Amino acid sequence: MERARRRALYVVVTGLATIVSIIIMVTMAGKEVPPHTIPNDAGLHSTMIWFELAYTPQEIFDNLGPVNSPHGPMRRSQLDITNRYDYAFMVCYSLFNAALMYLVTHLNVYRLKSLIKLRVFLVLGLLLCVAMLVGDIVENMQLIELTKTLSVADIERTNLMSNLVYWTRVKWGAIFLACLMLSAGYASYFRRIPTLLLPAVYAVAGISGLIAISLADTRIVMEMLSTRAIAVAWTASLLHAGLVVVRGPVGFPLPEHLHVRHATVAEADVKA
Repeated sequence: MERARRRALYVVVTGLATIVSIIIMVTMAGKEVPPHTIPNDAGLHSTMIWFELAYTPQEIFDNLGPVNSPHGPMRRSQLDITNRYDYAFMVCYSLFNAALMYLVTHLNVYRLKSLIKLRVFLVLGLLLCVAMLVGDIVENMQLIELTKTLSVADIERTNLMSNLVYWTRVKWGAIFLACLMLSAGYASYFRRIPTLLLPAVYAVAGISGLIAISLADTRIVMEMLSTRAIAVAWTASLLHAGLVVVRGPVGFPLPEHLHVRHATVAEADVKA
């Protein structure tokens, strides 16, 4: 019981740190300046999301505008500020996801799930957390360099665009795959319809997000659905972790002295 509470506490601490990092980042950057080109072929209204999901150098300048345009310098400066503070955010949300994987894995022990499967689940989840962090770091480096370019030709002479496309999708792909894993983990743990809404929201975020980063014409799904679903799911997970800290997990309590690796294997596995 105490082990579950400690793991839930990790989620609460990293979740609150993630919220604080977002507040600081948004406060320092200020209200987002809209894209230079609205409407645009991508259908996006968020400068940052379009910046990350751009496919071509021309899209970068359609978004940021010419350097000498009225809001061009302001837009670039704001993105640079956001991306510099984003380093703290990316560390926090990666640790938050790792803590969620750790907690969900442990909670499923209380449902007497197979330990081997749970270990595989945890290892894969933690690898995704590393991938989202590394992807975000490299992506950020490309974004900061792109705001310094003066023309489409400047970008075409470098590998910035190809690197951005690749590492952005590594980051978001890892995040959305983690959402699907958490959806499966929570669905395995919860038993009632209201609580099953949480894995449903994670599933919506994961599936819609993978579609958005795979097809250029569906990027609007990221802005309108995927990122909002992630925000709802992360908030709900934080609240649930808070309840576990206070009330403990639901299921079949293990003896306090019994470590997870020595827990009883699921009855189904024993019979098999």
